Amino acid sequence: MRNLFGKLILACLLLSGCRTNYHLTGQTAQRLEVNQTVATDSSLSQMLQPYRQRLDQTMNEVLVQSAVRLDKAKPESALNNLLADALLIQARQRTGQAIDLSHLNYGGIRNSLPQGPIRVSHIFEVMPFDNKITILTLNGPGLLQFLNHFISREAGERVLIIGGARVVANASGIESIAFSDGRTFQASALQPAQTFKVALSDYIAEGGDDAFFLKNAQKREDTGFLIREAFIDYFRQLGKSGQPINPTIDGRITRN
Repeated sequence: MRNLFGKLILACLLLSGCRTNYHLTGQTAQRLEVNQTVATDSSLSQMLQPYRQRLDQTMNEVLVQSAVRLDKAKPESALNNLLADALLIQARQRTGQAIDLSHLNYGGIRNSLPQGPIRVSHIFEVMPFDNKITILTLNGPGLLQFLNHFISREAGERVLIIGGARVVANASGIESIAFSDGRTFQASALQPAQTFKVALSDYIAEGGDDAFFLKNAQKREDTGFLIREAFIDYFRQLGKSGQPINPTIDGRITRN
């Protein structure tokens, strides 16, 4: 038995000693361009055809007609306002809650909307991310901090885009806020005992755009609804009227 064990050990040592060690001596790379010169794989194309047809049908659905081209801009634009209003209306409809304010982050709006037919594909271009609607409950000082955070640095991607209210601001920040239901508050009159519900992106609720203070909101509700799907439903509803949309700037962001 001992001899057998010793032979096994010896065999292992001999095998390990005979192992060849490989070392990388060089490497090359070649760029392969995928363009029109590459032959189409007919079998793969045939397999994907039903899915492509279904996708094209979905993406090409006309939701509504627009009388004008819509672009985002600072400090306010018709597109900014239209999308913020869409978010507010859809958040109220989908949750059944009396939401006071909606907010969109400027950097999250990735494209313009064309004049003429607005299709599902255009909404995907405007909002390509899978951000979802979150409802935050903020007290008076928390709401003021939130508004000041986004109106204070319009040189970058942090811009105040809201629905459901108008604000007046100066170089120091927000002076007053007037909600669409008629409530008006001077900034100094916003109190800790007051509460306001804000519909916004889960990205911002998580502290995006340096809004880390929002993690201290009094309450957070994640709805699970995609903002992009809310926009699609909103524009589809508008399209049922048969009339083209022609949104304008309404002065909801005023600077003194």
